[in-house]
Amino acid sequence: MEQEKLKQFTFYELYADMLNGLNDADAGKFAKRICKYEFENVEPNDAMTDKEIFYWSNISDMLAEVKEIEMQGKMPKKYNLRAKHFTFYDTYFNAMKLLNDRQCGMFVKAVCEYMFCGVMPNFNDKTMQGYFNLCKRKMDISKQRKAVGTSGGNAKKKPKKETGEEKIPAEIMTYEEFRHKYPEIQGELYGSAERYKTALDWTKVAERLGTDIDLRAEANIYRLTQKYVQRYGEKR
Repeated sequence: MEQEKLKQFTFYELYADMLNGLNDADAGKFAKRICKYEFENVEPNDAMTDKEIFYWSNISDMLAEVKEIEMQGKMPKKYNLRAKHFTFYDTYFNAMKLLNDRQCGMFVKAVCEYMFCGVMPNFNDKTMQGYFNLCKRKMDISKQRKAVGTSGGNAKKKPKKETGEEKIPAEIMTYEEFRHKYPEIQGELYGSAERYKTALDWTKVAERLGTDIDLRAEANIYRLTQKYVQRYGEKR
């Protein structure tokens, strides 16, 4: 039986620091090793420089431990609380496969810089820029999820046993994903209502559609949004 594969994994700032310590071509190869291990369950089997061997030896145990936790659908809380991180999706790896090692290194370094520092790259290569722009939607969703999780961290919660792990929260649905999921809902948001594209948690809107018969009967996105806000407000 084929081993289950991840669709995403947690990428830590430590990995980015290592990539930045390598030239672009070597960084591209090193990043591909990480991704092949995470997404394809492939151990590194190619030749590595002494520096790459040193780097890999310092993260291999961490990669294995975190991967085991994430394969269970849980979050490696003990690592996430200690270090900056972001969710690395398989779509980034799919883009990396289309690039040579040097381009791949530049691409991954740019992803890290955008996720950790908010710096948008400006590649001379239009193809690379296009790949980055296509992946950026996932990056922005990841940023949004982290922002929502941080803002909600001050809410009072019942004490629970510290395990070092926690369930991975459901991904937040964007406005565009909501429209794609419900093509029968017509029209557009306009005027002041355009703010709802980012102000509303569209995952919750979709949940309400499943329980609110009156809301589900509304086939225009503008009227549906107005009705939703009147009933449930726009708090995330």
